[in-house]
Amino acid sequence: MARVLYWHLTPQEVLAKPYPVGKLLHWEIRCIISKESYSSIYWFKAGVPYDKEPILGLAFYAIGISKELEDEMIEFIHGKVGGRLMRRGERTFFADARIGIDNEYVAGFALSMEDKFDARCEIWLEFDLLSDDEVKSLYTAKAVPIA
Repeated sequence: MARVLYWHLTPQEVLAKPYPVGKLLHWEIRCIISKESYSSIYWFKAGVPYDKEPILGLAFYAIGISKELEDEMIEFIHGKVGGRLMRRGERTFFADARIGIDNEYVAGFALSMEDKFDARCEIWLEFDLLSDDEVKSLYTAKAVPIA
């Protein structure tokens, strides 16, 4: 059984290939606005780290993005997933948000961010307990084994 990170996936690659959702530990959507600016939305199966206790939901942060665009992104994400907005430092959390973890949901979320914010999104997916056949059937060229 293997633990594997698949990174730098396009939404189209993820949309085209269903994966074993029960083995998904983490997904992340990075929205690249320019060379210097991007945002990240992420989910962890065990909850996103907030203070000393994880919370069920999503987290978001932005690097090199104007406050206005960051606020617009937060509003857009909140409209999609709901939840209770919480802030800690540079991160915004969507506690108890409505989140999907299958390939269609994650890819669709990324595509909606691309459309809304004229961004290029890439997706990172981390799995545990994948069989050798599952590892080979997914996104082999973009696989990074995790020890």
